[in-house]
Amino acid sequence: MTAGIVGLGLIGGSLAKAYHEAGEAVLAFDTDRSILDFAMISGAVDGVLDEESIKRCDIVLIAVYPAACIEYFTRMADYISKDTVVLDCCGTKRTVCEGCFPVAKARGIAFAGGHPMAGSERFGYQNSKASLPTTAASPPSLVPTTQGTVSFT
Repeated sequence: MTAGIVGLGLIGGSLAKAYHEAGEAVLAFDTDRSILDFAMISGAVDGVLDEESIKRCDIVLIAVYPAACIEYFTRMADYISKDTVVLDCCGTKRTVCEGCFPVAKARGIAFAGGHPMAGSERFGYQNSKASLPTTAASPPSLVPTTQGTVSFT
């Protein structure tokens, strides 16, 4: 499995470290090249997530601010495989889902608005840890594309 991580702050960095510890390939993008380079040197990230490499991802997790999530997804949607699942890990849903659901539908991409339900009073890659996604107070939440598309039995 290949995971793409967009944004290597607390959440994205923790996801990258968790996928790496699970033995999965991790590709990443961060606007701060020094953070991306550090993540690659430390071994949590195997390579750069770009227009070519995103095509190989089984899952792409976008962990940036809402406006940046919409911009990134809109810009990269033409390069994402129809077999890839894209999950936003932003803190708010309405703006992200309103901006990304139509793009996903038009391109035939599986996109879900989500929230990792994890965090810390600290921020940044330097405070990320592989255990953060698995020690959340509650399970991750997902936002369906329309009401009534998710059922719990």
